[in-house]
Amino acid sequence: MKYNPSSWCLALLMSGVALMAEEPRRVLFIGNSYTGVNKLPDIFTEIVKSSGRKVPVVKSATPGGQTLRQQLTQEPSLALMAEGNWDIVVLQGQSEEPALSEKDMKSRDHFVKSAAELCKLVREKSPKAKIYFYETWARHADFWTNEKTAKDAAAVGANPKDMQARLRKWYGQVAKDNKATVVPVGDAWELNYSSAKPIRLHRSDNSHPEFNGSYLAGLVFYGTLYGVKEPKVEWHEKLPDEEVKQLRAYAAKVLK
Repeated sequence: MKYNPSSWCLALLMSGVALMAEEPRRVLFIGNSYTGVNKLPDIFTEIVKSSGRKVPVVKSATPGGQTLRQQLTQEPSLALMAEGNWDIVVLQGQSEEPALSEKDMKSRDHFVKSAAELCKLVREKSPKAKIYFYETWARHADFWTNEKTAKDAAAVGANPKDMQARLRKWYGQVAKDNKATVVPVGDAWELNYSSAKPIRLHRSDNSHPEFNGSYLAGLVFYGTLYGVKEPKVEWHEKLPDEEVKQLRAYAAKVLK
């Protein structure tokens, strides 16, 4: 009997054997301290390992405080993008720049144009790469009442909900403009803080993540990049089981 590839594929599907897309072999994170604190790329790697999947090569460049525009001149970031052959590249802007983009035209211009330029650089060396924008989280509510920071808070929003809406909007916009995808980490954080018993995910600076916040980010990254709707991986370092259960539920909700 003559071999028919189409018939063979159909037979597999009919027998219940799913044809899985090739999983990423090389993943690159380009960001700043929101990626570097607690070593989010390592957390992501541990989560993938715990899932039983083959662990990809994961590299990162996380110079502190850098905007997308500044990443265009960062040698470590440029060198890693130039390596090429990436399957996935994650881009994370400075924590306030998407929120500032809502009202400040200069910030918006820099954010939008730099996102496009970074995507162009990635695709020059990795034409098949899937690009993801890391949607980060709003400042803690205390940021708006702290005497040292309250005077600057209005620039990024009236409150955490407003700031998160801005982050969601502008990361969504640059993702749409550049045929990329958003990793909705900030949305998962927002679910936590709007719950009846929120877990403190921010450090005392009301900005950077505690380990549990980075773990939640890792769950959302794993679910988004691998198409997993409910990331029930076992690894969670030393986080309490009940807390992990809550974090998994928030991740699952934004991944649906």
